[in-house]
Amino acid sequence: MHLLLALLPGLWFLTLALALAWALRRWFDPVPARCWAVWGIALAVLFGAVLFGGRVMLPLGYLTRLPPFDGLIAGPPPGNLLQSDLVLQIAPWLVRVREAYAAGEWPLWNPLAGAGEPLLANPQSQAFQPLVWLALPFPIAAGFGVIAALRVLLPLVFTYSLLRRQEISEWPALAGSLTYGFAGFLQLNLGWPLAGSATFLPVLLYGLVMVDQRGARRDGLLLALATAGLLLAGHPETALHVSALAGAFALSRLLARPAGRRLTLARSWVVAAAIGAAFAAPMALPAAEYLPRTLRVELLEARRERLQAAAGAEDVPETGTRLHDAVARLVPNAAPNAFGNSRFRAYWGRRNINEDAAGFAGTAALLAALAAAWPLAAGRRLPQERLMLGVALACLVILARPPGLAQLFTLLPILRESVSFHSRVVLLLGFAVAYAAACTWERWHRGEYRWRRSALTGAALAAFIVWGYVAHPGPDPAVLARLRYGSLAFQLAVLCAGLLLLARRASALREEILAVIVAAELLAFHAPANPPVRADLYYPETPPIAFLRQRLDPWHRMAGLGPVLRPNIASVYGLADARTSNPAKPAAYIEATSRINRFPGRPTDGFYAPEDPLYGRLGVRFLVTEPGTRVGKPYRLVLHRRRAWIYQNRRARALLFLPAEDASSTLSLGSVRPDWLRARAHLADRRLLASSVLQDGNWKLLVDGERRPAMLADGPFVAAWLPPGEPAVDLLYRPASFVAGLMIAALALAAAVVLWAPPPQVSRRSQTRSQRSA
Repeated sequence: MHLLLALLPGLWFLTLALALAWALRRWFDPVPARCWAVWGIALAVLFGAVLFGGRVMLPLGYLTRLPPFDGLIAGPPPGNLLQSDLVLQIAPWLVRVREAYAAGEWPLWNPLAGAGEPLLANPQSQAFQPLVWLALPFPIAAGFGVIAALRVLLPLVFTYSLLRRQEISEWPALAGSLTYGFAGFLQLNLGWPLAGSATFLPVLLYGLVMVDQRGARRDGLLLALATAGLLLAGHPETALHVSALAGAFALSRLLARPAGRRLTLARSWVVAAAIGAAFAAPMALPAAEYLPRTLRVELLEARRERLQAAAGAEDVPETGTRLHDAVARLVPNAAPNAFGNSRFRAYWGRRNINEDAAGFAGTAALLAALAAAWPLAAGRRLPQERLMLGVALACLVILARPPGLAQLFTLLPILRESVSFHSRVVLLLGFAVAYAAACTWERWHRGEYRWRRSALTGAALAAFIVWGYVAHPGPDPAVLARLRYGSLAFQLAVLCAGLLLLARRASALREEILAVIVAAELLAFHAPANPPVRADLYYPETPPIAFLRQRLDPWHRMAGLGPVLRPNIASVYGLADARTSNPAKPAAYIEATSRINRFPGRPTDGFYAPEDPLYGRLGVRFLVTEPGTRVGKPYRLVLHRRRAWIYQNRRARALLFLPAEDASSTLSLGSVRPDWLRARAHLADRRLLASSVLQDGNWKLLVDGERRPAMLADGPFVAAWLPPGEPAVDLLYRPASFVAGLMIAALALAAAVVLWAPPPQVSRRSQTRSQRSA
């Protein structure tokens, strides 16, 4: 039985892959079985243990470094610990989304983080992401692997289909799909929502091409669904980048069409994209309302002020410092281990290897892409090849960040909203490299490639890669020297193999060897970034966790001090934590808790000063600490274990309370749901109802079924005046933006049915009868 359960995710993924293959053959462009076989082998290398072996593709080893999970395993923690955000944020949010759906509710509000915070309006919760929905039959432990495999399968299939529509032959298109599907951006960010933007990029471009070349109903529907999938991916910045590339791609194709057809084609594209955007409105509108009031915006404002101050100051960074920073941003895109590897805790690049090397698309692809940049005779360029070369150049300029570029971004609307100065354009860089490389391989396939130029290109690329590794040894040259120089030798071997292949006339065997080289190199570099781990490490229930689950009622919260039970982890067990870990956490709550939070400007809270009365005001009934930590009154030690101590505060307020409760006025607490709190008051006179529930403007108050005005008390928390008597109190979370989004999506669905639903088919017998009657 256990073996069957382990096989189910893989069988489900195979079912979805077969359904995709059938749909493409039935309505779009069929994909040869040999391509599916190549992709299947590569995907088995990446996800076989996750889909068929019962393993989990989450860095759960991170938990074993934290109380109360430390000591669960011996030796170093398994998994890629650079991905700790997946354990602290992405997985807990997906758990909340799934539990809302399982209860038959919309995932609007997360009551288990901080004082509550929007869930659907947080794009990274991926509440409406189609690929997340496809994994709903499985728990998160198995569903994460299904989502990751789908995030790679779709780019492989649709990059191939796009390239085939762009006049590129089968094996060059297959090699191009392998380049993009296994390139750094997708593989190093596979668990995060921004990987969804990379997933839907080739689907979106393929939809544009199909509407242009064929214009059938199903082509418009595909374009609309691709647009919706991109906007629902959960990462607005990379969605903006993909949309910009799609706009440039569409404009390029539009200008290549006769003037008389441009308006019709543009209208078809705009209508399909608008309907797709409207499908995403139920998530997009709440996000647009919520995000301007979060930590992320405050950090952007502070950075803009610093840049403006630096622009007017005399102490401008020296040219050497700027050049060093530019090199640190550019080199890992060609030599990914040049600055060490932060997965092995030794890295001297800008941030970490997951971010800095995300633009690496393989040495063989870089060679071919650089060869595509050579001038060619007129008329020998493939469709949109010049565009992709221009995109690659623009991405390199953005990554280099020449003087004044950062200040320019801060002056431009929309572009100023990037926390990373748009460094995630490496997504477009990887795609442009894959596209340009496929164009070169196509010319090689046709016998039009000038191999002598490849020798010069290869020599220049080899020199750059060698310089990247040799000239940047770090503080201690011996640290990770084996990894770095082994990577250098491997890349040079791949480069030599690519040069030897391009120097010979293309044949079926050589094209197959090229595809194997492309996939093997990228898998060798990127497969270790997502190691599978044991399933029993998925948020195990230790004795302190079991104690909290038994004792903590839904009307109160817990909190941890220091590294104990980091924020959001408790929510996986259904426990409310007064802390939160969220780059988009509400700014109002940051201000309200700043006196007990060591890190108010960071995504992850670090609470301290447990004797502060604010803990009781926030409803913190239990406090979890490291063993040996002493906490004074009003706390009482109720559990002391080797991995954690737990203190109880019986004076902690409930989520709803009367500030001056006495024998004549009390509040009877009723049911608690994520978006609905119920209570009944027994009041001798008019009293204030207070709470520790964050008011973002969408909580509505009903008293005896009638709408009453709500207010704020003690900062950002919901409050209201109640009349005397025994009123029934209902506090409901009902965002108007979500309702408006549903209405827009419903109108878009109606428009899609009118435009693209096939007309009813009339049988031959009915046609004969109508002709006879006429």
